[in-house]
Amino acid sequence: MESTIKGRYSFRPSEKNSVLIFDAISYLFVLLFVYTAVSKFMTIGTFQKVLGHYPLLSGYTVFVSYAVPIIELIAALLLIIPRTKIVGMVGSLILMIGFLLYILFMMYSLGPSLPCSCGGIISKLSWKEHIWFNTILIILAGFALRIRN
Repeated sequence: MESTIKGRYSFRPSEKNSVLIFDAISYLFVLLFVYTAVSKFMTIGTFQKVLGHYPLLSGYTVFVSYAVPIIELIAALLLIIPRTKIVGMVGSLILMIGFLLYILFMMYSLGPSLPCSCGGIISKLSWKEHIWFNTILIILAGFALRIRN
């Protein structure tokens, strides 16, 4: 990988490598979003019941239970289509920041006893692990966008 030094160290992969890295991160998000969306749709009743425990969402459980996985699938689709990959990555970054902020708000205002509504094996993570998981994904999305611009 190539790098340039201009007063400070700057990591700049070659164009070919930046495309490969961006695509790898994109497909990681595609797998994550498709997996969690399908998991939520397969257990929609449970997903709605868990959302009902969240005070901010309790009045909107049906809407949110369909909107979140649909938005995840749209983000995944945008990441697959070559012309919309950057938009998809920006959307993924925004989604992950939104999920992280919501987790932090719920955890610190209502405590860690709330059930997780993420879907699939991700729902087995502790709240602290969720925070780390989302933070790492946010960093990856930011890095992917940085190397493509």
